[in-house]
Amino acid sequence: MRLIAILWVWFMLAPAQAADLSIALTDDRVEVDTGFSGARLTLFGAISGVETPSADDGAGVDIISVIRGPATQFQIRQLEKRGPIWMPGNTHAIKDAPGLYLTNANRPITDIAPLPDQAAYHLGADFLTINAAQDDVEAADEAQTDAHAELFAKAFVSEAEDTGLYRDRVGGVEFKKGALFTINVDLPANTPVGDYSVVVYLYQDGILLGRDEAELVVNKVGIERRIFDLAHDQPVTYGILCVVISLFAGWIAALAFRKS
Repeated sequence: MRLIAILWVWFMLAPAQAADLSIALTDDRVEVDTGFSGARLTLFGAISGVETPSADDGAGVDIISVIRGPATQFQIRQLEKRGPIWMPGNTHAIKDAPGLYLTNANRPITDIAPLPDQAAYHLGADFLTINAAQDDVEAADEAQTDAHAELFAKAFVSEAEDTGLYRDRVGGVEFKKGALFTINVDLPANTPVGDYSVVVYLYQDGILLGRDEAELVVNKVGIERRIFDLAHDQPVTYGILCVVISLFAGWIAALAFRKS
């Protein structure tokens, strides 16, 4: 009886263990300059160990891609009405949130992955862990503070979606002949620089069959790169240079107005 049970479990798990997924980027480096207005990335993938998808609908397999940018610090304030005047309230620091978060899937993620997987792998902006800590917090009810932080976290995600930094997209996945597929991802013009992770998940009937990862680097080039490096590598020199340029520009402006 025990042997039958073991064979049954092995039979149920065998398809998931046999499946394999491999991905590659057409270009693993994106260069950003003053004229950067966005870019399109193409991911190529190959599936093995499952029934070969058709070029039309994927024959029951589902693909989810997640592009996650470098951890970034943000600050967010809520306007508060003090008498007749609206003023910025306390600062909430959004810590270690991805600077860019884009997902692409051939169907809605909620129809592909079960809820535990969505939470475990952060499949979708709603499942990101956003820490909205409030600066200069006074003694307050802990539950109220947590609720306030959650409110600010949701507001941050909503703002990131409005600016195109966070996006959950249905589409961009195309199944080719054989076991090949492509994923087209559009990077916005405000894409931050840094190191990115690219993860693709393969599902079938709600079961995760495989995943693969790739790396992407977004770099500034030209004069922007030199300024960026100077600001980060030599902040004191960068600050002094900014002051000198400001003084020089003010002097030139004063001369121009004096002559006129």
